[in-house]
Amino acid sequence: MSLRARSCVIAGLVSTVLGLLLCTGLAIQGYRSEIDDVTDQLATAARRLAILASENALPNPIPSVSGQSVQVVTEGGKVLGSTPDLAGQPPLTTQLPPRDDFRWDGVVRHDGHELIVVGFTITPAGSASDLSVYVATPKPGYLYDWPALLGLLVAAAVGITGVMVLTWVLVSRALKPVEAITAELEEITGSHPHRRVPETGRHDEIAALAVTVNQTLDRLDGALSQQRSFVADASHELRSPITGLRAEVDLALMETRGDGPEHAALEAVDRAADRLQLLVEDLLAVARLDAGMEPRPEPVDLAELTRDELARRHPAKKLLTELENGVVVEGDRLQLTRVLVNLLDNAIRHADSTVRLVVRGDTCAEQAVLEVSDDGDGLAPDDRERVFQRFTRLAEGRTRDPGGSGLGLPIAREVATRHGGTLRVEDRSRFVLRLPLLTRSAVSAGRYDEQPRQTA
Repeated sequence: MSLRARSCVIAGLVSTVLGLLLCTGLAIQGYRSEIDDVTDQLATAARRLAILASENALPNPIPSVSGQSVQVVTEGGKVLGSTPDLAGQPPLTTQLPPRDDFRWDGVVRHDGHELIVVGFTITPAGSASDLSVYVATPKPGYLYDWPALLGLLVAAAVGITGVMVLTWVLVSRALKPVEAITAELEEITGSHPHRRVPETGRHDEIAALAVTVNQTLDRLDGALSQQRSFVADASHELRSPITGLRAEVDLALMETRGDGPEHAALEAVDRAADRLQLLVEDLLAVARLDAGMEPRPEPVDLAELTRDELARRHPAKKLLTELENGVVVEGDRLQLTRVLVNLLDNAIRHADSTVRLVVRGDTCAEQAVLEVSDDGDGLAPDDRERVFQRFTRLAEGRTRDPGGSGLGLPIAREVATRHGGTLRVEDRSRFVLRLPLLTRSAVSAGRYDEQPRQTA
């Protein structure tokens, strides 16, 4: 459950408890007020009837007014008169007012019901004994006023809902900077370490969090910069001695006999130098990509690019091609050539006998598609993303090519991403490169005439 939801639930529970307490308090207060009102009405009626009784002007039976029950009782407990509902019944109560008062209030139980009773004691004219006039009405229950209680509950529900909505809004506003920080952190990668999370400029915990995160990113950026500088400098410095080593080995190979042990040793050194040079070139490519080198855009025909590359290669495996003309993308020719070479080398390395290369246009999706597949064992589903992680080499790859660097496919995907495309393994051993298709109108517009053509 999210923080917003938890906050709303907690606020709802707290407001519900407070609302129930408030509703209960208001209901009790209303009940007490109702009891007081009923008692006051009974007292008024009892006082009026007591005046009539003192003047011997009460009829018998006494007429009932507003559903009130009346009894006139002598000091000895004899009922002299009553309303019809109490005719022939004993006195409601034998309670009398205190000596210093003439009014008595109370609740009595009569025929299984609770009655509120108010009594007045008077002395009739010409009589030596007192009379008590009792007026009673049924005691109202706690749920005596359903409409009022229902309205109270509806008001409580509306209040609780308002509290929850207000809590959601306030927590959302409070978490908005956190969401911005989270979104920016998700966008920050090793290729864009210079980006920073937004700072609110306020003096609260979230602002302190943003400052701390940016300070951490600054330290990480510095460490990455040092690492990239080391990789780039070391790779660059290694190129010259490796080139010199290869030249010396090639010269020595020409001077030695082809069947001697010295020749075999030199060939092994030459192969090791080739692998070392490949690793250095891959490290340089990674350093350039990490440094944020942007592609130099120009229209590139993928079919033409593929034919140019295949014309320079003589693979040992059978190569099948399906090249659709006019599949043009906007990109850096050198970088796209490297993607093609890396995919092709990977397929040749893992193929049993045949490599298939397809270039086609997907006009519905407005994408150019380059597919490279082989008839080898292929990749397990769990390995189809691992191969794009740097320096990841599966067991089969180490067996077929012990000198590989594990950087070819990661470099290819990074180039595809920088060109606005994707590179995925969409089948057992089918690598699919998808790039935005450049429309013919854009190519014919001559936007790229000023760009110098690059060659691989």
